[in-house]
Amino acid sequence: MSTMLRCQHICLTTDRLAETRNFYVKTLGLVAATYDEAFGLLALLLADGFVLRFEAKGPAEPSSIRFIGLELDSFEEVDRLFDELSGRVPIVQDLRSRYTSRQGPYGFIIEDPNGYRLKLFKYGPRVQQ
Repeated sequence: MSTMLRCQHICLTTDRLAETRNFYVKTLGLVAATYDEAFGLLALLLADGFVLRFEAKGPAEPSSIRFIGLELDSFEEVDRLFDELSGRVPIVQDLRSRYTSRQGPYGFIIEDPNGYRLKLFKYGPRVQQ
């Protein structure tokens, strides 16, 4: 089989649907394509049509996922978002200094209200001016 597949969405469980929506929309600026509290569904639209989907089907299970990688457009965007979030959201791990002069995920890791870890990053070498 030589068919190339594209990942269109990932579905995670939550028992904090409204808080999850507020975090992703208000804190990270994502667009909620669908939010139906009665049905227990939140779908967030990311670049290239990828959907981050949450279903209120029970408690979150963050231990089953190491992290969700969300790539930004530039190293400057990573730094701007880090500065913006660092006063409001606990930074789990700052990876930026590790990749200042070599290839890698220049970014940082935070947690959403469910305990899922998000790696916000730009991949590639960060060349200091």
